[in-house]
Formats: sequence, C-alpha cells, structure tokens
Amino acid sequence: MRSNLSAESPLPGRTISQAADLARGLGKWASKGFLALLDQGLISASNFVIAVLLARQLSANDYGAYALAFEGLLFLSVLYGALVLEPMSVFGPSIYQDQLSEYLGTLLKIHIGASIVATSGVLALAGVLRWLHRGGNLPAALVGVGFAVPCLLLFWLARRAFYIKLSPGNAALGALTYSAVLLTGLLVVTWRGGLSPLLAFLIMGLAAAITGVGMLVRLKPTRRLSAQTFSLKEVLKRHWAYGRWAVASSVAIWCSTALLYPLVGVFGGLAAVGGFKALMNLASPVGQAFVAVSLLSLPHASQVFHEAGSAGSERLRLRLSLLYAGGPALYWVLVCFLREPILRHLYAGKYLAMGGLVTWVALGSTLRIAATAQAIVLRSMQSPHVVFWAYLIGGMTTLLAGIPLTSIWGLRGAVMTLTISSGMALAVAYMLARHGFSPELAPKSSASSEIAA
Repeated sequence: MRSNLSAESPLPGRTISQAADLARGLGKWASKGFLALLDQGLISASNFVIAVLLARQLSANDYGAYALAFEGLLFLSVLYGALVLEPMSVFGPSIYQDQLSEYLGTLLKIHIGASIVATSGVLALAGVLRWLHRGGNLPAALVGVGFAVPCLLLFWLARRAFYIKLSPGNAALGALTYSAVLLTGLLVVTWRGGLSPLLAFLIMGLAAAITGVGMLVRLKPTRRLSAQTFSLKEVLKRHWAYGRWAVASSVAIWCSTALLYPLVGVFGGLAAVGGFKALMNLASPVGQAFVAVSLLSLPHASQVFHEAGSAGSERLRLRLSLLYAGGPALYWVLVCFLREPILRHLYAGKYLAMGGLVTWVALGSTLRIAATAQAIVLRSMQSPHVVFWAYLIGGMTTLLAGIPLTSIWGLRGAVMTLTISSGMALAVAYMLARHGFSPELAPKSSASSEIAA
C-alpha cells in the first residue's frame, strides 16, 4: 500500500504544475494580445481623427485631394508590406533569428532604397499634375505624401521588428508616442486655422520620423555585416521570391471584397452601395482586432515551423483555427443579438431595414477571419504562393457568383456572395494547409531554391 502511494503521489503534483504552466502561458499571451490590440487601435484611431478633422474643415475638393493622396499612400504601404514587412515577419523569427540585429540593419538599407524610389515617383507625379494644371490641391497633397512615405514606412518597419521579438509592448509604446505627437501637431495647426492636406501629411511624417528613430535606437540594428553573415543580395533575393507572391495575395484578398462594391452599384445604385458599406462597417472592429492578433501570430508561427517542422505547425494551426473562428463568432453573437439598437444609434435609424442581412455578414466575416488562420500557417511555411491560390479562388468566386446573385437579389445577393466567397477561401486554404506545404515542397520560384541556385 505504501509503495503504491509513493508511486502515485507525484501525479497530482505534476498535474498541478502543468496547470500552473498552462495558466502562466495563457496569461502571457493574453497580455501580449492586449498590447497588440492597443497598438493597432492607437494607429487606427489616429487615422480616424485626421480624416474627421479634415472632413470638417476642408472643402469637398480639398478633402477629395486628401482622400486620393491617402489612397496612394495606402497602395505604397501594401507594396512595402508585401515585399519587406511580411517576409520580415517570416524570416526574422526563423532563418535570421540568431542574426536579428544584422538582419534589421540590412532591412534598413533596403528601406532607404525603397524610400528613394517611392518618394521620387510620388514627387514626379505631383510635378506632372502641377505642370498640367490638373488636380487642384492634389499635387500639394502628393508633395506631403512624398515627405511622409519614408518616415511612415520606417515607423512601420520598427513596429514590425518588435513583433518579431514578440514584444508588442514596445510597439504599443511607439504607437502611443506617434499618436501623441500627431494629435499635438494637428491641434496646433487647427488652432491656428491652417490645416490642409499638405500639412496633414507633413505632420504624419514628422510624428512617424520622431517615433521611428526612437524605436530604432532601442532595437539597435547593426549596419555592418561580418564576413560570416548573410549578404544584402541574399536578403533581397529571399524577400523578392517571397514578396512577389505576397503582393499577388494582397491583391487577390482585396479583390474578393472590393469587387462587390461596383457590382452593387451597377445593379442596385449608389443607395445600395451605401447600405453595403454600412453593413461592412459592422465587421471592421473584429477585423482590426484580428489584424493585431496576426502581427503576433505570424512571427510565432514562423518560429514554430523553424523549430518543430510541419508537426509543430499542424498543432499550432488547430489552435489558431479555434481562436480565429471562435473569437469572431463570440463578437457576432453579441452584434446579432443587439443589431437593432446598434443600427439605430450608429446610423440614426437609416439602415434598420437591413437588420436581416447582419446574420449573413456575420457568417461571411467569421469564415473570412477563420481563413486567415490557415493563411498564417502557410505563410510561416514560406509558401505565400499557396495563399495566393486560395484567395484567387475566393476572388473568382466573388466574380462568378456575385454577378448573377447581385443582379437577382441586389444587396442581399452581394452579402450572400461575400459569405460564399469567404467559405470557398477557407475551404481551399484549409485543405492546402492540411497538405503540409513547406519550403521543400514549394515551386522552383521559392526563396530557398533561388538563393541556393
């Protein structure tokens, strides 16, 4: 009896220890997730404040100039994100995890080159428009974008570097500093009565420059490479091989939703477009929340794949699938339950008749975010080409199903199309992730094969 007790007695202690470790792990990731949400929320809120202030103070033409210039800035950020930031989140925690300072120093060199190209292109476009006497205040707004682009991209590079280190607290601190400087500058200029698109972009660039430089001081990148480390050419090849597929994926993701707006306009008119936008606004909070979660998930998934291979990625994929499906589901249960008061107070009662479509939007949003979990694992396996095909099929579904459904049922058909397209993207991404793609299974255009060649 005594021997049995002594043999069995460690089990309760071991179970308690495992439970304590699990609780500490969950608490750690919960705190990191909160900081990531805070970081993303501060940046989104800052952009919202700028848009509202300009809309209130500028004429319609001047605000249109700002909107067009800002879309140009977003386009450049998509390219930079696909070619620099997303590959950085994949390679930083895996291939270059032991040489992170040197890797960041190399990325700074790439950033300088990309900034020169982007700024030159924007300023050239502004000069052409000014020479042609076209665009009203758009040329001046583009000059502001030309100044802001290198500063904002540097700020985003530094933010993403802290996510590689799984240190969202430093990124959130940077976002707080950026927001404080930005809002202070806006308040001063607004108080003096001289706010313009040009000044708005200049203030954004100044805030980003101050914050980005301060963050780089804490990151301490190494500018000079030793003979034993990688070369700039190697990093460029690796980023280009990965990033060109990331660019294609970003365009495919954008098309899978953006195509519905012109379809609704053609078959339902501008009022229906407004209704569709009003419905999609309900999906924005949960979408932005999981953008923040993805900033942590991708570098963590890359590290898991680098250290544990496909088996570790499969275990992580199951956990991410639960998080990326369960989180949006909980959000939408609450929204669907309160949809009538939400629509009434948010839109002053204008879109109450569309309450029945909220359930369709909820389903489409949940499916789309759940597909992101599969895409994160595929990206961590350095297989962005697979993500492209998954979302390309989703975009083709939007086009093929959207035309007949929207022509027959109008806005309801568009919302149904969104759900079908999201479900198709999830199904394809899930099957491809289960297949277990890895760099060795990637086509010859992958980063590893090109560098080896």
